[in-house]
Amino acid sequence: MSISEMIESLKKQKITMGEPWKLPNASGFLIPLIIDSSITERNYILLQEVEDKVEFRDSGGISGVDAKNNTGKNVYIRKGTMLKGTGTQSRAPITSYVLTPEKTYKRIPVNCIHQSHGINSGSSFKAMGVAPIEVYTALGEQSSTWASISEYSSKLRAAMPSINIREDNLVGVEDTIQENDNIVDALKNIPGDHVNQIGVAVFDFKGVVAIELFNHPDSWKTFSESIIRSYRGVLTEETGELIEIRTDKAATVLKKYLDSLSSLKRTVLNENKISKVWDLRDRIVEGELTEVEGVEIHLTLNRISDKPKPTLNYNQRLRPITLKEDIQEIREAALQLDVNQEEFVQKRGGYNILAQLAQTPQRFSELLEKVDVSRGTLASRIREAEEIGLIEKGIRKSNGSPSYTLTEEGEKTKQEVDKKAK
Repeated sequence: MSISEMIESLKKQKITMGEPWKLPNASGFLIPLIIDSSITERNYILLQEVEDKVEFRDSGGISGVDAKNNTGKNVYIRKGTMLKGTGTQSRAPITSYVLTPEKTYKRIPVNCIHQSHGINSGSSFKAMGVAPIEVYTALGEQSSTWASISEYSSKLRAAMPSINIREDNLVGVEDTIQENDNIVDALKNIPGDHVNQIGVAVFDFKGVVAIELFNHPDSWKTFSESIIRSYRGVLTEETGELIEIRTDKAATVLKKYLDSLSSLKRTVLNENKISKVWDLRDRIVEGELTEVEGVEIHLTLNRISDKPKPTLNYNQRLRPITLKEDIQEIREAALQLDVNQEEFVQKRGGYNILAQLAQTPQRFSELLEKVDVSRGTLASRIREAEEIGLIEKGIRKSNGSPSYTLTEEGEKTKQEVDKKAK
């Protein structure tokens, strides 16, 4: 028996390679993987396709989130999906999970991805994109996950010193990058939506970094932008002057890589009456394989880093505190943990943010032009408003760009303030 039908399909070239894509001067690149056989109907849907019909609530413990599937279909939740907490710490599943349509809640094993935020039992979550590969590969052991987020943030601060990144909140870090980094816009130009594309192979100058495959183009299309962005570190790292990147050799390198996977061992991570999620592992590769009703629907393979896993130093600050503004923001942050709606609108910029979003959904950059606060203060106000459920981040329907919008609670809060002002 083969380890995976998907791996065998790659070996037999039933899944073919598209044209390589890379940024100028980058050492990393990716190749689209395209299925050339007939496509059968999916026996599942992705969480991101029906997130409003899947209920999440905080279990009251750091390692679990409860979920209930109201869709009537099997829902696939990918490992590393960022679940943004409303008034509680954000989490990410440590394995993939298939949620069957049942009236009861199921406990999903997770890690916390916002270390300094407390737990609020019963609070809800909103599904976001996926964790970057640097954090994805550390999921499982909580201290390693926190350490990987700290290390990831430190690298981003070094690469983008003009942007205020000192977060232990992974969702906050990713939102900050989305608003401020022109690399994100460049990554959006990657051709990730070929006809019948079902995944990618990611390379650096050493060879294959990762492979990710779905069994259906609709699944890949739903997740493609977020998955490609998760490999940002690989795709943006610049090559040295003495290194020549030969993308034309990728097919040969991939074939050799696939031939080396025969020693992978399969171990069941979780299962229910219709699905199994397998851990795949050998000395240099780790991955995950998900089956629904005996059909393989998703495969990931990642190179195991030869670097030791990052460890958390509880006495180490994210960066030295030297500026008066930094100290003030930390004081504010300490007071903001239990902030409520009334306190929020009294803070500088709080009401103005709600007033602007009451008119139309807006991007961070648009709010920065209209709300008279610094970039750092605006970022803090937005995070507070999201955590207490006044605003949420979504996609603007008119042009598909990410933007902030008022929630029902946000509209109610603004109206109450307006009434008191009359």
